[in-house]
Amino acid sequence: MKVKEIIKKDGSIAFRVNAYLGIDSLTGKQVRTTITANSPKMCDIKAKQAINKFIQNGSTVAREKVEFENFEQLALSWFDSYQLTVKANTVRVTNNFFRIYLLPVFGEYKIDKITPTLIQQTVNQWAKNANTAQLTNGKREKGKCKDFKLLLNLMKRILDYAVQLGIISSNPAIQVVAPKLKTRASKKIKYFDNDELKRFLLYLDNLPSTSENLMRSTLYKLLISTGLRIGEALALSWSDIDLKDKSIKVSKTMLQTNEVQDSAKTTESNRTVSIDDETAHLLREWKAKQQDVSKVISLNSNVSIFSIEGHQFTYARELTFLTQHFRNAGVKNIGFHGFRHTHASLLMNADVNPKEIQLRLGHADYNITMNTYSHLAEDKKKDTAEKFSSILKAL
Repeated sequence: MKVKEIIKKDGSIAFRVNAYLGIDSLTGKQVRTTITANSPKMCDIKAKQAINKFIQNGSTVAREKVEFENFEQLALSWFDSYQLTVKANTVRVTNNFFRIYLLPVFGEYKIDKITPTLIQQTVNQWAKNANTAQLTNGKREKGKCKDFKLLLNLMKRILDYAVQLGIISSNPAIQVVAPKLKTRASKKIKYFDNDELKRFLLYLDNLPSTSENLMRSTLYKLLISTGLRIGEALALSWSDIDLKDKSIKVSKTMLQTNEVQDSAKTTESNRTVSIDDETAHLLREWKAKQQDVSKVISLNSNVSIFSIEGHQFTYARELTFLTQHFRNAGVKNIGFHGFRHTHASLLMNADVNPKEIQLRLGHADYNITMNTYSHLAEDKKKDTAEKFSSILKAL
């Protein structure tokens, strides 16, 4: 900054400097200001003060500094904008994180009183709770989740918002390090082996021929033959099914709140899944039965596949019936997701290319498929050993 000496109207000497404050975060334009003082040193001091004020106001001169009474008000203000950018399930999860973890600890704090030490102590406690929590069916008790790194990331994003608004000059969460999650025994994937699958399919084939039994039998067999997630299956309408081409278009999902989200779980989950002749025949039979009961189904209608007389079947209700059917069939309870695991296991053991399995299941990453399912190909381990023995003998 170049300091100029000027003479005022009264003849006194003063000093002036044209100070550069930075780039306005809202307009993207350079911001400068003129500072006048009685000495070059005072010009320098005032210039630094102007720069600090500009930064504290969110690097902008276009608005006044926003005030919040406490962290809760700041967090909820941030959340108002955030929820417009994410899917409904992410909104639900984030809201739970707020309610169970963030707001009970930080909610009443003045924003400038939240220090790196306070955040680090809290994250350490979350990590301790997660690492010492008892596991029941692979799940930790409420309030002791393993996602403390996500919780810390939320804190960073909220406090970044505070910096942008000029409420604080720096983000205290940036200095915090999340501890490591203690390695537990690998969660055993639930799926049917061949004998259990045969037993369950035979049980379904012998159910009384009611509308609800046919609907559920169709649902279960569809999940086994396609590997669809239960939410994807329950969100299907007949317009998503091409029985001539024998394919299913997956583009939406039903959440556990019973809302149908007009987009799939991930970008990769938007996919077209081919079905076999038997599954196509099963869907035709169910469609004819559904049409006979409801009298409103047309070939390209948007009526939900898994509904009777307009009544939409939901995840919670169907989970209850599924548990009862497992019990009646005399097989273990693998849950809805176990059908997806069973589908992947069958494909693995049939030597289907893992990349094809990834695309069929709608996994975002090839590694997800391999890390989750590669060990399910138990039937191929002995075959591999025998093949290697044959190769050696042929040398």
